[in-house]
Amino acid sequence: MIVRHRRTAALALALTAVLGLGACTTSSTENAKAGSSASTALAGSSAEALFSQLRKSSAEAKSVRIKGAISNGATATSKAVNVKIDIAGDRAGKNLRAVVNDGTGTVEILTAGGGTYFKADSAYWTKNGNPTIAALAAGKYVKVPAGSSAGASIPTVGGLLDQIFAKDISAASKLNTNVKKTTVAGVPAYLLTTKADQTKVFVSADGQAHLMRVEGPTSQLGALDFTEWNAVAPYSPPPASQVVTIPTR
Repeated sequence: MIVRHRRTAALALALTAVLGLGACTTSSTENAKAGSSASTALAGSSAEALFSQLRKSSAEAKSVRIKGAISNGATATSKAVNVKIDIAGDRAGKNLRAVVNDGTGTVEILTAGGGTYFKADSAYWTKNGNPTIAALAAGKYVKVPAGSSAGASIPTVGGLLDQIFAKDISAASKLNTNVKKTTVAGVPAYLLTTKADQTKVFVSADGQAHLMRVEGPTSQLGALDFTEWNAVAPYSPPPASQVVTIPTR
């Protein structure tokens, strides 16, 4: 295959690599829509108890949607790359849709019916392939060959959640002890903050203790929103008329 999905695989890896709670992010406009009136189920809970319930609800979740923007940060040899993401699906990644934009093009990653597909715009294929490929593949789905490294690199919702809790805020001791009542888009929530950089973690106050939102510290303003807990609708494979094959030579 002329284009071996190296760029798409890199974008997929970026989702896992930079989704730390301390990563620089850019605010998303969509917030959680769950819950009604404020629940007192967690009122007065310590940060440790609330965090324990938060971890439990996330571990037991069947599906979720994560939307926002992240940055892999600048290095001595490269500039920061801001990547917008919208990923939703089941925990295992058997049914998933992710839309990724790194500022140079948009890629949709769809896993459904046992197959994985990439769909990109003309700008993406022109940059990562050539005008001929762009004319053929832009706006169409390209199926990832079974066993390819590009398909194996695609993150799962479960993997992203596990990273947040296992690596970024792996213990309640990393949290400030005070729990504040607040709202996210008008929905009652509890607010936890990390000790090291004051990253904000918003938890639903409806008794479910679902993660609603994560905001970076003052020096790294931004947010990721978590919605549709256990309610992401399943995806279907694209119709055959929308699937194309890129020439191998």
